[in-house]
Amino acid sequence: MAEDHDLLLVEWLGVLSEMWKAVGKPLEKDRLEVYQLALGEVPMGLLALAVRRVIRENTYNIVPPPGVVWAAVRQELGEPWDIRLAMEDWLERKWSRN
Repeated sequence: MAEDHDLLLVEWLGVLSEMWKAVGKPLEKDRLEVYQLALGEVPMGLLALAVRRVIRENTYNIVPPPGVVWAAVRQELGEPWDIRLAMEDWLERKWSRN
């Protein structure tokens, strides 16, 4: 069970690290940990959509801060009033399709 969690975390962090790759910046462990704490409740698939949006819309050669990723999550969810409830609904819809 712990191995599954570790594999999912590695995959989740891999998605997040795409922002560093996109701007050609070295991945810093300390900074990645800050992003993990700030964005840890975002489900994998939704994080991937948000990170792709951030990369597409980023016009500066910087790694966007976590707030920019959260804004992209909100956009992916249709600008909900309650983001946590919207993420739960997103997960339910995702799992009901599978």
